[in-house]
Amino acid sequence: MVASTALWLACAPVLVAAFAALVAGAVLLRDNLVASVLLGAAALLVLLLRLRLGAAGARARLLSGNSPFGCFRSPQTPLDLVDALCAVWRATGRRPTVVGSGWGWFLSRAHARDAVFTHRLKGKVNDHTFLAGTELRDAEAALRKAHGRTFWSTPTMQRISIGSWLARSCHGNAGAAGKPSSHAAARVLVVDLTSLATAREGARWAEYAEIKREFDARPGRFVVAAVAFDVERMAQDAWLQKNRVDVGVDRYAATPALREWLTPEAVLRVLFFGSARRVGIGVTYAAFDPEEDTPDVRRECDCFGRMVPHVDPHGCSAACMSMQLDTCSLVCGWYETTKRSWRGVIRLHDANAFSPDPSWLGFPAIALLSGTVNYELIFVLTQIVAPTPRSQELRVQKLCNALLTLYETVWGRSELRMGSLDKGLVFVDCITRERDAPAVIAALKPHMHMQTVALHDAKFQGDGVTSAIREAGLILKTPRVVFSL
Repeated sequence: MVASTALWLACAPVLVAAFAALVAGAVLLRDNLVASVLLGAAALLVLLLRLRLGAAGARARLLSGNSPFGCFRSPQTPLDLVDALCAVWRATGRRPTVVGSGWGWFLSRAHARDAVFTHRLKGKVNDHTFLAGTELRDAEAALRKAHGRTFWSTPTMQRISIGSWLARSCHGNAGAAGKPSSHAAARVLVVDLTSLATAREGARWAEYAEIKREFDARPGRFVVAAVAFDVERMAQDAWLQKNRVDVGVDRYAATPALREWLTPEAVLRVLFFGSARRVGIGVTYAAFDPEEDTPDVRRECDCFGRMVPHVDPHGCSAACMSMQLDTCSLVCGWYETTKRSWRGVIRLHDANAFSPDPSWLGFPAIALLSGTVNYELIFVLTQIVAPTPRSQELRVQKLCNALLTLYETVWGRSELRMGSLDKGLVFVDCITRERDAPAVIAALKPHMHMQTVALHDAKFQGDGVTSAIREAGLILKTPRVVFSL
């Protein structure tokens, strides 16, 4: 963790404790009017400072290692953005960095120096175009309201900015029947930061399909100011049937549960492995036709009440499912064992919003205290001569075997995502201690085609991970190079 980020994160609990102490002091000294008023005023000031940490701008600064306190000007239009970028460059003599919501900087454990913040660069430009600081959830909601369509898949955390989403290698839980996360992105308005002179030229539109490789090849060169989506390439917000699978070890064939997870009908799918469990727990989302299919039922109040159709999300179901699959795979292993509890039907946009909102400051503090880092390995599975469906399934089973064996000795967890079984592109999102990265790399190396791997560029890429890749003799490429293998 960057020391500056840790310092500003510590402000949250310190301010809460200071507020409680000052309020208690004001009450205890109520007979001394002057002292009580002063303490009460100090408590109010501390409370305001604590509330300030919840604002979008303060949160972005805090997560990127910058002070969340003070008055700051942030660009609200592409022209403002160009002016701000040039002003920072002139003042520092260096290329500025750009921060959206700040989550990528936090996961990377990096400090954004000479930063320009885009949390106020948000909103619609026209019916299908949004400024880059707009949060993913807001852009999706606006497009769904206007057109009844949603993205085929999205990053599971919906509070990131759409500029960061498309400029970095962010992705969703797309399955074989779905589409990649960026499928609907048509054009991006970019500022070229090759030099101060090119920045002064202002923003220009570029086709996303043509410029996205430049985002990988030359990190920091282009800044996204706005994004235009092609509504025709978006999905109908259809109903999906959710289902849970429990994947164990098999050395000779894919288990029935894994074959179920690999179904070509899955629009979305994700599979979790962790040190708290001896099996991998995953979910699939396949098409559901409400006119032909009948949904399962559940108790209206979960444990009691009349029977009602099982439609997700309900109550705290989304956060609870995410906790069971993700957090509990690491710390306790608990999950609802009755598969019927997992068989809700859900709209595609709700299924994409897989992770609960982490904007409250407890999540970063817990991540800091756990001593873990979040890095994601992207690679293509080893190729097979004359592949058959069974042999392709078996290579995925071997990867699952490796992850299940790994977490018998390493404390951590991994998420496995995979779209096309034929292509074999996989994303293994890991949370472990940095010192355990060599063990993770060693376990996954035999499954990497051409011994080539990429790291998600919005997550941790520290020396502990990159050196483990290098020492294992692997070739480290950018994500979009691996996508094209």
